[in-house]
Amino acid sequence: MTHTTALTTVAAALTLALTPLSAQANDNLLQFELGLGAGVAPAYEGAQKYTTGPAISGGLSALDWWVFNLDKGDGMGFSFGPSFRYLAERDDKDYKRLAGIDDVDAALELGAKLAYRMPNSEVFGAVRMGVTGHDGVVMDVGVDAILFPASGTEFRVGPRITMASDAYADTYFTVPTGAFLPAYDADGGLHSYGIEMSLRHDFNDQWAIKGTVGWTQLAGSIGDSPVVQERNAGTISVVVLRKFDWRW
Repeated sequence: MTHTTALTTVAAALTLALTPLSAQANDNLLQFELGLGAGVAPAYEGAQKYTTGPAISGGLSALDWWVFNLDKGDGMGFSFGPSFRYLAERDDKDYKRLAGIDDVDAALELGAKLAYRMPNSEVFGAVRMGVTGHDGVVMDVGVDAILFPASGTEFRVGPRITMASDAYADTYFTVPTGAFLPAYDADGGLHSYGIEMSLRHDFNDQWAIKGTVGWTQLAGSIGDSPVVQERNAGTISVVVLRKFDWRW
């Protein structure tokens, strides 16, 4: 699947799934946001070549249904929500240096995020498992300093650390005997570290836009893999966010 096809498919799915529902003053509540846009990143982890692909983001603001009662209130303190990430497919037909290494299908990671918010900072951790593409586990930890340069505008900047399991490292960074690159057995552990900056502006109660710029460096056994041409990587993305408030 190409990046363009993936973006078209995701856009169509969001359009169908997010048709507004009529709000009614009932006891059940679901408040969330989903964003769709585009981003520039290495063609695969460790690649020198950059490509453009879909950028997807989202968050849960409140949920009051059945046994669940999650409400951020004023946004301070602990919060819990979903975490997900999309990774493009990797095919040795597109990258000759990867000849002899198994192709990797497009991956979708699903998991959860726990955060603690203070007025001008936030600490968070997220854990995700691959449901397609790989069956490994990835964990992100980060700290953000938060500023408000204008009404409705939020600026964040802070360090990031990512850990990955052996299964993840094996899928993306192990090189089997007989491949074009030297044989290598990648181990899990520290995946990367870096920094991320984002600027978000909320136009109203329904729409917002967010731009994100990041830098990461692959590390440990993963960074030493022959698959890696360049340890350092920059990323940039812009997404348009739609906020939803469903009651039933």
